[in-house]
Amino acid sequence: MGATATGKSALGLALAHDLDGEIISMDSRQVYRGFDIGTGKVSRDEQRRIPHHLIDVAEPTEWWSAGRHATLAERAMREIAARRGAPILVGGTGLYFRALFGGLVDVVIPSEDLAAIRKTFVGRDTRELHERLRADDADRAKMLSPNDRVRITRALELFAYTGVRPSELYARQPVASRDFLYLKLVLSWPRSEGRARIAQRTRSLFESGWPREVKRLLASGVPSDAPAMNGLGYRAIASAIGAGRDPSSCLDAVVQETQRYAKRQETFFRSERDAVWIDVSAVDWKRDAEARARVFLGARPKRPKGSITT
Repeated sequence: MGATATGKSALGLALAHDLDGEIISMDSRQVYRGFDIGTGKVSRDEQRRIPHHLIDVAEPTEWWSAGRHATLAERAMREIAARRGAPILVGGTGLYFRALFGGLVDVVIPSEDLAAIRKTFVGRDTRELHERLRADDADRAKMLSPNDRVRITRALELFAYTGVRPSELYARQPVASRDFLYLKLVLSWPRSEGRARIAQRTRSLFESGWPREVKRLLASGVPSDAPAMNGLGYRAIASAIGAGRDPSSCLDAVVQETQRYAKRQETFFRSERDAVWIDVSAVDWKRDAEARARVFLGARPKRPKGSITT
């Protein structure tokens, strides 16, 4: 896991190669066919060398959900385990990991009901809402920080709509985490280095043909408001193209958007229990990550040295 531009794909390939693993993408945009450069998909050649799952499984106009992804990821995990391989989950979409680990409840609240419930939150500070949750569901309140307004209000919404304590709703979810043990590695750059890395990577993506990819997608009939176009940078580039502007004019905006997103990713993963944080600015960070994975999985014979490089 980790924010964008932290080296997740490269580490996933290295671990899969050394530990006889297969990679399951946990990226909300890599599921879409044709969205390659901007989503950072590994090359076709790398996908042939190391089996990959949940890449290019949806049309750009198709809605994709965390629950659906978790179901398919769990299926892939079981198939890989049956082959005595190591399932390696790689990605930065926190909600997809949370759904797989059992942190999401698939309850859709109608917009009118949701608006009415949220009116009761107006003028209430977060700690007050946390006390309200404690009165309704002490077990769920204990699991949340008194400052975590997003999850506190979600719990209150669920209770108000269903009449069932959120802790009970979460407990009912059939989740893969009950059958699997996980080693959770979160890759992270120091903040200043991470921002510089994102800027460099975004410029590289533009130079590698990202705007041409968006032009091709639009020319092929993919609408500018398709679900897949919600991915970082895609909508901004599509908007520039639609307005007749040079797509490079939105480069700085895409960099800033990506930097803000990376900050949200880091905040999200900070709440992940039992995660091991890996500072990718350290000289031996890959060796550290591999050592932890090898200890977790038990000694596994390495594959014959091939052409995988990271």
